[in-house]
Amino acid sequence: MGTFFKNNDFRTDYKRRPHDEYKAALDKLDEETKRKFDWQRALILTGVLALVVVGIIILAVTGIGTNKTESAGNILGGTEKAKISFLSDSTTDAIPSLAKELNQALQTEAEVSGFTEGSGKASNTSYKKLENTPDIVVLQLLFSNCEAGEDPEGILEANIDGLTQQGCLVYLVNYPYASDAKDAAAAKLANQYISKASKDKSVLLLDAADCFKGLLGQDYTEEDLFSEDGVHLTETGYEELGSFIAGGLLSDAGLE
Repeated sequence: MGTFFKNNDFRTDYKRRPHDEYKAALDKLDEETKRKFDWQRALILTGVLALVVVGIIILAVTGIGTNKTESAGNILGGTEKAKISFLSDSTTDAIPSLAKELNQALQTEAEVSGFTEGSGKASNTSYKKLENTPDIVVLQLLFSNCEAGEDPEGILEANIDGLTQQGCLVYLVNYPYASDAKDAAAAKLANQYISKASKDKSVLLLDAADCFKGLLGQDYTEEDLFSEDGVHLTETGYEELGSFIAGGLLSDAGLE
């Protein structure tokens, strides 16, 4: 036993040290260890912070994981031709009027196109059917989904999320309908979901229902604006809808 300690730096004569001296030596050792751990911890935290900062810089430069949506003013007031698409149940008949109104107001022509769900019912991935990636997308969905009771809220939000992640500027349009419309209940329900999505997703709502109420108080009758089912529009109705949407886009862009 004596031989072992004889060849070891930590000799048995520690027992002969006064108690206070021994305790001080141990305290010193603990303090050095603590400083070592503190240094290592600080080094790790500094490394993590550096990685976070680099990640933020990469996201800011590349736009990965962020909404790169431009403002309406930049899109419609820029020098490039704006690409605008409808994604709708049946509002694509309003496209000629929308294009006409926009192109009369803008120095550069807008490229206006649309996609109508053939079945009428939208799905979570309806937005993927749009050709190319438009700058602005006007959504008027949910009527048929509300008729069928097929998750209208989730479907609308999925399309809004999908489009904004692609960098599209999204506008929602609700449904005008006649007082005696056969499917007024579905239109009302769809408008409730559209209004809720507008607030939840911070998307501008173009209130066509309120616009058409105003039109009926002026020079139009319901027969002038609505077809026999009271929900689909007449040629005049679609012209007014296109004009209304164009006005909403221009107003939001500060170009009206």
